[in-house]
Amino acid sequence: MYYLAWIISAGLAVTVGCFVATWLEKKEDQSQ
Repeated sequence: MYYLAWIISAGLAVTVGCFVATWLEKKEDQSQ
């Protein structure tokens, strides 16, 4: 079961990372 938790946590990390990256890009576009 440990590998399942690692896969889920890795997936969440990638999803959150992409979400934050796109959010920061949108924020920079609005400021300019």
